[in-house]
This record gives sequence, C-alpha cells and structure tokens, in this order.
Amino acid sequence: MTKHDVEALARKGIGSFNAGDWETTRDLFGPGFVYDETGTGRHLDDVDEVMAVLQAWKAAFPDAAGEITRVVTDVDTAALEIIWRGTHSGPLDTGAGTLPPTGRSIEVWATMWGRWKDGRLTAERHHLDVLTMMMQLGAIPDPSQA
Repeated sequence: MTKHDVEALARKGIGSFNAGDWETTRDLFGPGFVYDETGTGRHLDDVDEVMAVLQAWKAAFPDAAGEITRVVTDVDTAALEIIWRGTHSGPLDTGAGTLPPTGRSIEVWATMWGRWKDGRLTAERHHLDVLTMMMQLGAIPDPSQA
C-alpha cells in the first residue's frame, strides 16, 4: 500500500460513517481491530461493539458528519484532523447515564490515528474533545461563560 492508498481508505472510513453506510464501514475493519477513544477512556476490540457505538452515535446525532481538515500519512498510518458536527436529537449514552436530546448542535475537533494492513484498519485511536462537546450540549457548565 502507498501513502495515497492509506489516505483514500481513511477518507472512505469517514465518508461511510457520514453516510451511515454500515456495510462499507464494517468491511474496512481488519482482523484483531482495536479502538481506543482518549476522550472517554473507551477501549474496544470487538468489531460488533465498535459498530454498535458508531450506530449509537448516529442515533444521538443523526446528521453527524466529520469534516477532514488535514491528513498526514505514512506507509501504514493515517492521522486525520477532523471537525465533528451534528445536532443532538436522540439519547446519548455518556457512560455515566443517558443525556436526553437537547436539540443543540456541536462542533468538536478531534484527531484520529489509524493503522492499516492489506487495505483493512487494524487499530484506531480517536482523540475526541468530549469536554467541549458536553459544554456545547449544556451537560456541564462552560467556564468561559462564568
């Protein structure tokens, strides 16, 4: 695989999530796939669990979409800078309880590092700004408004 292949696959992953194309999304995961989310401490190593989390995110934010603003690639790795946007119109499992729909919009920066082998994603680390998201949803106070 080339750097261009890795970038195309990473973009395909974000695009398939944006479209809610779960078949394409699932097909990108390789054997032994591992997902880590630093904003929540979530660690998943089961593709069915990962798919459930992605689908729950889309249920909470049906219009959720990631805009890739920057990509850096190496032979087997893609680092993406992403702006996640969406409207909170479904229940959101926060890990500490369920946040009912607020109707508020979010715009949250993240980076996502993915490692690819033979055209399949084997590991992903998602650095998601959960604190900003929770402030935008009104779930926690925004210190800048104090």
